[in-house]
Amino acid sequence: MIKKRFISGFFFLIAILSVLFAPSVSPAVECINTRSLFEIKPNADQPSDLAIGPNGDIYLVDGVNNRIIVVNKRGKWKFSFGRWGTGKGQFKQPVGIDISDNGKVFIADTGNHRVQVFDPKGNFLYMFTVNSGKGERPSDPVDVLVSKLKNYLYISDNDNHKIKVYKQNGTFEFEWGKQGEQYGEFRYPGILAINQFNEIFVVDVLNTRVQKFDPFGKFIADIGSWGVLPGNLFRPKGVAVDGKSRVFISDSYMGVIQVFTDMGRFIGALCKKGTLRKFNTPVGMFIDNNKLLVVEMRSNKITVLKILD
Repeated sequence: MIKKRFISGFFFLIAILSVLFAPSVSPAVECINTRSLFEIKPNADQPSDLAIGPNGDIYLVDGVNNRIIVVNKRGKWKFSFGRWGTGKGQFKQPVGIDISDNGKVFIADTGNHRVQVFDPKGNFLYMFTVNSGKGERPSDPVDVLVSKLKNYLYISDNDNHKIKVYKQNGTFEFEWGKQGEQYGEFRYPGILAINQFNEIFVVDVLNTRVQKFDPFGKFIADIGSWGVLPGNLFRPKGVAVDGKSRVFISDSYMGVIQVFTDMGRFIGALCKKGTLRKFNTPVGMFIDNNKLLVVEMRSNKITVLKILD
């Protein structure tokens, strides 16, 4: 009986989801309007994340194909680098990426338990292993985040439920977090973002929230909670912060992007002419002024939008 109730409840939940986020009822959702600029389809297979270099080039993580694809700011193909393997410049299912102001490209080489660093043309520079502590599983770095503060590099160690902090040259500094549901704890931390104050935002995937920390791991705020209403999150995957300190969170299962203040108040969802804008498995994002780039994993593309509100 319990199992039957669970199953019926599950399908009831799915029905609620489909109604709440259907375009026909979108006027009930607070809208942040956007306009489509263009799409980029560079022949990737389930891409996960992206970053923009100092010259405007877009670097896309094509993890299934164990490579990084580089296109110009209009989406025209330039080159790719990487292939499957364990050697220098080779990858095993990379997931996350970030680029420093001087053009160093940092890649979370997830399956090889390491971070690799390249120049803007894809030439290998150096790499370092993301170490595991006593009793931990082999590290599972799924994202990297460059900070100007002390040359820190923040790394999401997904399977160990921690944020590990290194210098950008590969020297370990400190870490925080453990498995759990309390503030400062994680259940599979994922994509990272940073604001102008060097505060860190972590997608806490199975806790269905984003957590905000100071640069040294002190908890500041909890953004989002599990649910099906606007302002709730079902399966958050990506996060980005704009110049107004608004926090954009992609919900891969719901196919929507919602926006919050950096202290967690819900502002609205991305729309098109007042109607909720739907995405196909949105994951990594990047905000450049009022331009938002969204990786749509299942559509194998980058959608480029102008934020109007």
